[in-house]
Amino acid sequence: MSLSRLLRLLAAMLTLATALLVGRVATVEWRNQDLAAVGRESVSELRRALAAAEMVSRERGPTNGVLGDDTPPQPQRRERLAEARARSDAALAALGQVLVDGPHDARHQNAERHVQQARDALQRARAGVDALSAVPKAERTPAQIRAQVGAMVAVVPLIAPAISLMAEEAQQALPVLGDDVQGARMAAELREYAGLLGSHFTAALTAQQPFSAEERAAIERTRGRIDQLRGLLDLRLRTPGTADAAQQAWQQVQQAYFGRAASLVDQVVTAGNGDGRYGMDPAAFATAYVPDMNSLFALRDLLLDNAAARASAQARDARRVLWLTAAGSAVLLAVLAVSMLMVQRRLLRPLVQTAGALHALARNDLQAPLPVARAGDEMAAVVGAVRTLQDHTRQRQALEAERDALIEQLRALSNTDFLTGLPNRRAFMLAAERELAQARRHAVSMVLVLLDVDHFKQFNDSHGHAAGDEALVAVAGAVRQALRAGDLVARFGGEEFVLLMAHCTAQQALAFAERLRAAIAAAAVTVPGRGAPARVTASIGLADAGTAPSALADLLDQADQAMYLAKEAGRNRVVLAATDPISPAGAGSS
Repeated sequence: MSLSRLLRLLAAMLTLATALLVGRVATVEWRNQDLAAVGRESVSELRRALAAAEMVSRERGPTNGVLGDDTPPQPQRRERLAEARARSDAALAALGQVLVDGPHDARHQNAERHVQQARDALQRARAGVDALSAVPKAERTPAQIRAQVGAMVAVVPLIAPAISLMAEEAQQALPVLGDDVQGARMAAELREYAGLLGSHFTAALTAQQPFSAEERAAIERTRGRIDQLRGLLDLRLRTPGTADAAQQAWQQVQQAYFGRAASLVDQVVTAGNGDGRYGMDPAAFATAYVPDMNSLFALRDLLLDNAAARASAQARDARRVLWLTAAGSAVLLAVLAVSMLMVQRRLLRPLVQTAGALHALARNDLQAPLPVARAGDEMAAVVGAVRTLQDHTRQRQALEAERDALIEQLRALSNTDFLTGLPNRRAFMLAAERELAQARRHAVSMVLVLLDVDHFKQFNDSHGHAAGDEALVAVAGAVRQALRAGDLVARFGGEEFVLLMAHCTAQQALAFAERLRAAIAAAAVTVPGRGAPARVTASIGLADAGTAPSALADLLDQADQAMYLAKEAGRNRVVLAATDPISPAGAGSS
């Protein structure tokens, strides 16, 4: 194996080992970053699910106030209820959209179905509330009120599958989020049971009578569940490592809900178990009870913020490791590349070049330089020889480029009339064939125009060939100015010019040709030795190709015949093939 191949193999093995190591680390950290993103998104979606449950739960407060109000309800209470309903609808719609945009597996579809059921159940419950609130207060029975309150309470459990799904997704993506996620769920559940407890009081507060046996049982069950959740949250939030902010929020809950709100509940329970003299209606109870109860939402949101912050921190850590890994691998590969480059430049490349020069000499190639020994770097002479070869190659390429440019210039000159600068007959014939082929395919109307300078030979004989050349240049200028964009024009030979006009009818071409004829007749021709400029005219023949043009030769023949008809009719005229000559106004023969 040659030295060059051995070094390349070694470099490839080192590069592969580095790539495998970096790839492994990058794969792990990239997955960690993706999981962190999934966890953060799941926490955000969980927040929306809990917010939907919160809004529905909050709606029960103004609902209970309306159920306990006189008929019709006070406008302020009805307005608060409308605002609460709007918030619930928006939160449920946002949650539904999250599920629609997410994966379409069975669990997401089940959660989406339950959310839709919650929306439907909420609408039915609202309809019942509105119907009952329209009944005079004295005619509302506690059983009816409890039924409507129960219908509202039954909506929140339908959102539970979505909450469970999003909490599990967050924990599966990042297990470290488990404590905060579960704590937030318990805080939200505790808030729901606290709201449920207040809803149990609505019928009794409305009727201002003691609790029924059924209400007492429901109240005790709910208070038992609240105490259970309180103990679980207290145990979770007092463990070492819990953030100070979370512990402070929990202390606020203890003071607000389990202090002031619990005292209010005890007062209502005492009255409900006694004579039923509460001293307040459902709206007044909600006004005093709900603000302290909402401290649980602050705890829930803080725990969700902690979970989102943990996910963001993991994502940052993963990105940091990725950057460090990328930087380390880049440095390692750069050192390897520099080493290989130095070996390549100082040893391998000169050796290969020297071998090439020797092989050239073996083939009797006297142009190939031979290495020359010099003082200093042993390979400097070889490098100098290679540079010389490169200079020679560049010179050859420059000459080849110059030759190609000259060929291109000659090709352009072969297609251009040297006197007028217009395309010549050869260029026109090639371009016109292409245009006619396109016209046949796309049914484009075309007209061929052929013009000949009148009495050009006499003009030459009278004024000299220099004046004749000036006349042709003047005619070419008039043609060039009249030409439309996209039309073909050429000096066809001698004093003849040809145009091929696309998207042009016979009438349009006649009008164009008449303008061109007048422009030629008005063009001034400079005559050497003569003060006043001379004038020339032209006879113009047109061949209408229609939308199915025939062969170019046929069109040229028709235009040529029309042009000679114009000359026979007196020159300085325009004639359309197969029609009578058209005499220009005021034009005479010339």
